[in-house]
Amino acid sequence: MTLPNSDSDLGAILESSEDAVVGATLDGRITSWNKAAERLFGYTAAYVTGRSVSLIVPDDRVAEETAALEHISQGETVDHFETVRLAQGGERIEVSLALSPIKAATGEVTGVSRIARDVRKRRRLDELRGLAAIVDSSDDAIVSKTLEGIITSWNRGAEQLFGYTAAEAVGQSILLIVPPERHAEEHEVLARIRRGDSVHHFDTIRRRKDGSQVEISLTVSPVRDEEGRTVGASKIARDITDRRRAEQQIAALYEDARQANRAKDEFLAMLGHELRNPLGAISSAIHLLDDVRGGGGRAAHACDVIARQASHLGRLVDDLLDVGRVMTGKILLDREPIDLAEVTRRTMATFTSAGKIVQHRVTVETTPLWVNADAVRVEQIVGNLLTNALKYTPVEGTIRVSVASEGRDAVLRVEDSGIGITAHLLPHIFDLFVQGERGLDRAQGGLGIGLTLVRRLVALHGGSVEASSAGPGHGSRFTVRFPAIPPPVRVAERRHAPSAAEGPTSRRVLIVEDNQDSREMLHYVLESAGHEVHEAADGPEGVDAALRLQPDFALIDVGLPHLDGYEVARRIRGESASGGMILIALTGYGQAEDRERALRAGFDMHLVKPINPPSLLAVLRAPGRTPAS
Repeated sequence: MTLPNSDSDLGAILESSEDAVVGATLDGRITSWNKAAERLFGYTAAYVTGRSVSLIVPDDRVAEETAALEHISQGETVDHFETVRLAQGGERIEVSLALSPIKAATGEVTGVSRIARDVRKRRRLDELRGLAAIVDSSDDAIVSKTLEGIITSWNRGAEQLFGYTAAEAVGQSILLIVPPERHAEEHEVLARIRRGDSVHHFDTIRRRKDGSQVEISLTVSPVRDEEGRTVGASKIARDITDRRRAEQQIAALYEDARQANRAKDEFLAMLGHELRNPLGAISSAIHLLDDVRGGGGRAAHACDVIARQASHLGRLVDDLLDVGRVMTGKILLDREPIDLAEVTRRTMATFTSAGKIVQHRVTVETTPLWVNADAVRVEQIVGNLLTNALKYTPVEGTIRVSVASEGRDAVLRVEDSGIGITAHLLPHIFDLFVQGERGLDRAQGGLGIGLTLVRRLVALHGGSVEASSAGPGHGSRFTVRFPAIPPPVRVAERRHAPSAAEGPTSRRVLIVEDNQDSREMLHYVLESAGHEVHEAADGPEGVDAALRLQPDFALIDVGLPHLDGYEVARRIRGESASGGMILIALTGYGQAEDRERALRAGFDMHLVKPINPPSLLAVLRAPGRTPAS
């Protein structure tokens, strides 16, 4: 190595250096500033010579500079360390800095030489190498291309996904992997990239080397140069075959579950229909026996047992069907302002007249309070809570029913002195099929769905229900809260209240029913009440009889053979002579959509089996055409 032999040689070396070399006195005055320093910091040598070196030292690096100068003053060298310095305009520049002492011939330290190297390019190279490693190891296909669609890079993920090696793909058109029917899509992508837009995750199809197609999720972003100009595009493609397969499996499972749920609903509706048919016959037979038995004894007791058990079975069927509809949100409320106290008293009167509370001491305390609710469903709530209290309270036990105002709520409470609720059961008391402790005799009966219905129905009304108990043997309390409303200024007449006037005592009635027992029992009930009764056993026979006999009322089962009840009603209504005839649908299907379907077919009323004979007789006594309900 030949050393410079003159100051001019040394100056030439410093001026040609790629590193910034700055000389300064110990007090910080700049004495030399080479070309590389001008390029790095932006100041000319003429401008900075004689100025303080603090010109390029940020405030947060002053302590660092001071510490380095301490080493220099002691004749020590400060090896390269990475730091930040300031360029003209305040830009912070990352540099690698080394400081060396400048010594006189006597060995005295007279100044300091700084060599600063811009590390930004090295950082960028390091970052690019890191990114390149990430790109190369990615499972996703990462491809870059020019604005003309020529492939410029192709990672291992692209090789695995599309089957082409980098050597085979680079330099080729991107249409290499685009099916012909997707070429327009690719041209649109490139047009958006030229405008500087990105194309985020969209699902499409690309072609492999072997000709097979693969579903991918594609993201395309513009590649820009240092001046911000778009010079190409980078695309990331992810194989979504497995995701698509999983989505299809989930969709198939969902469809299977939906079909199974639909089949369950249809089965329950059919089950209810089939159970209600024999219940209707039993109810009619009981009504007849009540009229003809004429005395007490075992026969009378047997009739009471049959009546109670038929009623119990009817409630079980209703609860079973209702809980399915409530759980799936298929119950629609017919809400109107109602007096919660009145509905509660009416429900209590029903229980009293049925002889259900004679073995218990029951008290009722109510205050008139108005709520916006479905009266039928509120009666169901009160009835289910009272049934639960009767079920779990021993004979001679006490039950207290109250309606009172608390804040903005109308509060219904049912309290009993029964067997109570254990602490572990209390949080689950409203869950489906949950019941209190019971013996093998199952003396209390029931399916464990009554309280579930209470909770769901109360929630549909925007209210809440809670249960409390001090434990086994200490009874229980159920508290229902409804949002209270002001009393109506004028209470409208009930839409379904019977008219004060009654029609003729005898009506001509046609029964269209394929179940012989149900048809005959209903025939006997109506005939014993003084009505003229005719029968038909199927749909076509029913249409013929209705048009021929012109009855006042036609009681039509919807599940008829040959011609269902809806079509029977439509055909009857299609004849001008049917105008005064009242059509009543008899069915085991009691959902809201069933009622609407009946009314659309031309029925005036929709009655759910088992038909209550006294209620039906009241309908027949009503004057004129009965409003649809």
